Amino acid sequence: MYEGKIKKKKVDYQNYKTATHAALFLWCVASFAFWKALWGEYGIKTVLVLLLVGYGILLQFMLLVPTWLQNVIGFIGLTFFLQQYQ
Repeated sequence: MYEGKIKKKKVDYQNYKTATHAALFLWCVASFAFWKALWGEYGIKTVLVLLLVGYGILLQFMLLVPTWLQNVIGFIGLTFFLQQYQ
C-alpha cells in the first residue's frame, strides 16, 4: 500500500509476487497457530470459531476501516497484549 499511494507504483501480483506469497504463507501460519491454540479447549468447534472470527470480524474490519485507523488500533492492541503477558 505504501508503494501504491506514496511512490505511485502499480501494485499487482506481477510486481509483488514475493510479497504476495509471503503474506499468504504468514496467513497460513497464523491460522494454524490459532487453530492449535484453541483445539484443546474447543475441539472440533475450533473450525467454526475460526470461520466466525476470520470472516465475521477480521474481514469486515479490513474492508470497512481505513488503513491508517487499522494501524492505530493494531498498535494499541499489540501494546495492550504485550503488557498483559509480561
